[in-house]
Amino acid sequence: MEAMNWDALGAIAETIGVLAVIATLGYLSIQIRQSNRQEAVQAVKEAVNEFVNAFAAATSDESKAENFRAGLNQFDALTRNEKAVFHSKMQLLSSGYYQVWTMYKSGMLADEDLFVKSENLLLSFLLSPGGRQWWEAYKHLPPESFKDHMDSRMKEEHLNITPANEDLDWCKND
Repeated sequence: MEAMNWDALGAIAETIGVLAVIATLGYLSIQIRQSNRQEAVQAVKEAVNEFVNAFAAATSDESKAENFRAGLNQFDALTRNEKAVFHSKMQLLSSGYYQVWTMYKSGMLADEDLFVKSENLLLSFLLSPGGRQWWEAYKHLPPESFKDHMDSRMKEEHLNITPANEDLDWCKND
């Protein structure tokens, strides 16, 4: 009888051990999911901030705003140095928007309004005469899927987006 009690106690101890392992794994699984969600939220914030900061940097002072305005109106008329500055601004904007686009496509960015407004802003720049000239010269730089997406959006027949140089007073040609 005594041997049976030890066997029973051993079985109970093993069961408790198994339950403790299962509980620990469940807890760790919840913690990992929460950590992954926090990382995803942080990644979305960083992508949106990159796009917003690129726009802010493009227009943060009078000379930068003037270069950006001139480039949107006639990229080909800029000097080589002015083209380099404008290119850097547009590259940062398109790269920042690419991050937003990627997050939205993957489902990490659920805010459709934010996505649409971000895309419309970039499109308003790309639809301006200088934006189109810049895009044609440099659209080989981003990934093919992004290039194809932006090309198709720019060619949409009923695209209800006004080019920035026609819509935004500070972007209009003097």
